[in-house]
Amino acid sequence: MKTMIKMMSALACGMWLLAGGHAWAQEPAAPAESLPESLPVCQLDPRDSGKLAVEPCRPAPPVQPRRSVGQVIGRMPVQRTAPPVVPMAPLPPSPSVPMPRAPQPIGACDTGGCRDAAGARYNGAGNATLDANGRICHRNGAFMQCF
Repeated sequence: MKTMIKMMSALACGMWLLAGGHAWAQEPAAPAESLPESLPVCQLDPRDSGKLAVEPCRPAPPVQPRRSVGQVIGRMPVQRTAPPVVPMAPLPPSPSVPMPRAPQPIGACDTGGCRDAAGARYNGAGNATLDANGRICHRNGAFMQCF
């Protein structure tokens, strides 16, 4: 669409210069309605969308006449109440529930499990294994994390 507009404006400038217009003249270019009716309506070439099918051509007539309309910009409604605050209770410190450790890089794996870079053994197959303390560990790529 932009290419077509550029071509149409270049065509209008070319026709204006052919009609004797000058770049420093104050006269407006000829409106599209004054173009000869014998010219075909501009269409893009079906094989190359960067070119017109027939040159010279005239722009297509508007479907409806254009009219100016004032732009209306409404304001956002005022928020009368603040959003509800959801209190978050701190987790109680519990020595019986160990916190998960940071993921450990895996060194090597065999059919019975894997060893991390520190040498700790994780027994099991696939992504779910157990560490030496019996905690469930999850393998994610080259890392192992126990919960």
